[in-house]
Amino acid sequence: MSRSSRACGLLLIDKASGMTSHDVVRIVRRGLGLRRVGHAGTLDPFATGLLPCLVGPATRLVRFLHRWPKTYIGRIRLGEETDTLDLEGTVTERRPAPHQPPPWRVLRELSRQLSGTYKQTPPAFSAKKIGGTRAHLLARRGQAPILPATEVTVHRLRIQAAAPAELMFAARVSSGTYIRSLARDLGRRLGTFGHLAVLRRSAIGPLSVRQAISTQATGDEMRAALTPLSAIPLPLPALELSDAGVEDFCHGRVLDLPAPRTEGTGGHLRVVDLRGRLLGVARVEDDGSVRPEVVLGKRLAGTDPGC
Repeated sequence: MSRSSRACGLLLIDKASGMTSHDVVRIVRRGLGLRRVGHAGTLDPFATGLLPCLVGPATRLVRFLHRWPKTYIGRIRLGEETDTLDLEGTVTERRPAPHQPPPWRVLRELSRQLSGTYKQTPPAFSAKKIGGTRAHLLARRGQAPILPATEVTVHRLRIQAAAPAELMFAARVSSGTYIRSLARDLGRRLGTFGHLAVLRRSAIGPLSVRQAISTQATGDEMRAALTPLSAIPLPLPALELSDAGVEDFCHGRVLDLPAPRTEGTGGHLRVVDLRGRLLGVARVEDDGSVRPEVVLGKRLAGTDPGC
């Protein structure tokens, strides 16, 4: 078996503007010579920045990486709203933008108003499903889907005037938060309209774009940049197992032992051995037992990126 076909782990890519997230997956597949690659967090084609790609058996962890908060920087253009809520859409609303940059006190108050946990209406052009169909497909057919507001959390938001009709921002948000919707809401609260002009994702949880490699990287550079599967950070409390517990977990047996609290994680735990190496993910059942859900196994936990 070739080293490429055995590759597994986490690869951080700095996505360039003009390519889709799936374009990046295709590049990684070609570079590593294998098909089992998935990304953890779509970026719109015009956006740049951090796109984590999971390789090999690590693809089974995609849904857990999604739970990390995401950090963005970008620019919002005032005066126009588009159907996609970004610069690539068709202008649907116009209202004169301020002739002078909004005062910093106004922007500070807007930051306060748009921070915290609240209901946000997603863009019509989004991956949300209505009756089993993606909203953006309905929107492109001219059906103007009406999406229900969903709960999001804006952990931190800083806004600064860049020009009379342009704002710079930095935001740390929960998974599922639409920055395009944030741009729309901000423009309307300023008494005008707005759309997202520039967007760059700088971090997902502890993962930083500063650690990422370019899509121009060679296959050897990709393999060298892989984070081992056992070191992939998951936003879940840890359950450390003894050697005997590791054997039971790796054989899919339900464990009867004290488990850490799992509020806000869907009952999930990351399971590690006594050396802190990731073995998989388990779920705490209603009766307190711990049921294996994703078993990566001892062999993968103890390997380098070439699993």
